[in-house]
Amino acid sequence: MDGLRVALFAAAFPPAIGGIERFCEVLANWLTEAGHEVRVLTPTPADSDYDRRFPFEVTRRPGFTDMVRAARHAEAVHVKSLSSRAVAATTLAGHRAVITHAHHQAICPVETAWGEGGVCTAGPGSPGPCPTCPSQGPRAYWDLRRQRSAALVARRNVCISDYLKDRLGLPRSVTVFNPVEERAFAAGEPDAEREGDLIAFAGRLSLPKGLHLLIEAVSRLPGIRLEVAGDGPARAQWESLARDLGVANRVQFLGSLDFGSVAALYRRAGVVCVPSIWQEPFGYSVAEAMAMGCAVVGTPSGAIPELLAGGRGHVSADLSAAALSEALATVLADDRRRPLMGRRARDYALENLRLDVIGPSYLALYRS
Repeated sequence: MDGLRVALFAAAFPPAIGGIERFCEVLANWLTEAGHEVRVLTPTPADSDYDRRFPFEVTRRPGFTDMVRAARHAEAVHVKSLSSRAVAATTLAGHRAVITHAHHQAICPVETAWGEGGVCTAGPGSPGPCPTCPSQGPRAYWDLRRQRSAALVARRNVCISDYLKDRLGLPRSVTVFNPVEERAFAAGEPDAEREGDLIAFAGRLSLPKGLHLLIEAVSRLPGIRLEVAGDGPARAQWESLARDLGVANRVQFLGSLDFGSVAALYRRAGVVCVPSIWQEPFGYSVAEAMAMGCAVVGTPSGAIPELLAGGRGHVSADLSAAALSEALATVLADDRRRPLMGRRARDYALENLRLDVIGPSYLALYRS
């Protein structure tokens, strides 16, 4: 079939760093290589030289008129992360967008459906702000209603997990996972002589990532070590916690590492742990570790149980340090189970999380 003209409205794009940014870049590259004409429009700034690396056109900080023109020229419009502005431009151009929901924007004014004040109760029947939401008042209420109204006119609402699809409760919804980059599959499986007493963690050091739970869990596991890759606002707090719990000699903070160094850490570790306490819409840390064939222990948060179901990993009973330490102890003690978990996880990732599976799924949505 002939190539399509696709306008991709990206809420964030390189040189910004993160899962959304990686998704947009790899999808735009895949579509271009498949013979489609792609134009990315994003508010993320960059100098003109930076965009020469891309085989597709990138428009930075577009005005509303630019967005309408791009949508009018396109045969398919894809809005990555809910944006009422992008949907309005698409509608004015005579199209209905395919929207990918990467967060909880359709029910929560702060996108995360999580806060330190307590459990978020927002859902399709009672969108936020919920009683525990850190964002209250008329502006938050009407901003959320505007966003949800935009989602209601979409041609398709694509959610990146079944958890998110059920939580948002939007019409014309379908689940399409986020793609895991090929570099994760090519990084190599765990070392044959990996360190059975080592737990690996990689991620931003911020409260929702739950590293404090993992540090406390390690304090309950004599002789077990933890290596932490990443940086963020909670690093000093968590280094202090490790000292207070008497495990500073068993918890090593490595700072920010490049992908190759994180992959090497994963290959050495007996277990990769993802102790998130917020509701992960997808969980790139889990998915990338699965692609590498790692044994993963996670918390019952958002889409993590969905990814680790079917013996592909192990999920703690609840969001407590006691439950997490019990889950880790169970997996670390079973030398036969860990390799089996890793093989099942990698096989699932190969079948469901590669770009050559995700890309055609989006292309089918565009054509439909």
